[in-house]
Amino acid sequence: MATPLFRIAAPLLVGGLAAVGAIVASSLTRERAEQRALAGPARPLAVEGWWSSDASSSLAHAHPAVLIVDADSARLIDSWDRRIRARVAQPVVRRTPEWPASGLIVVDAATGDLLTELRGMPTT
Repeated sequence: MATPLFRIAAPLLVGGLAAVGAIVASSLTRERAEQRALAGPARPLAVEGWWSSDASSSLAHAHPAVLIVDADSARLIDSWDRRIRARVAQPVVRRTPEWPASGLIVVDAATGDLLTELRGMPTT
C-alpha cells in the first residue's frame, strides 16, 4: 500500500517533468520556425506580392499556395506555398472561366480560382 507522501509526491513529480518537456519542445519548435522564416526561396519568385510574404492577410491565409500563370497559354510561370516556404510540389494549372484573356495572373493552387491580375507585368 502506498504511503500518503508517495500519493502526493508522484503526481507532482510527473507534472514537473511534463512541464519541463513542454518548455524544451516549445523552444525547439520556436527556433525551427525562426530559421524557416529567415530562409528565402532558393531563387527569386517571378513576381512578388501578398502571396510571397509572411505578413498576415486574409487572402494569404485563405490561399496559402498559389500559382503564377500566363493566362494566354495557361503556362505555369512560378508557384509559392507559404506554409512550407517553397515552390508548390507538382503544381497543376486548372483554367477556369473567370480567367482574363491575357496577362499574368495569380491563382489558387488547389482550385484554380483567380486571385489577382498582374497588370503591366511582362509575360516570359
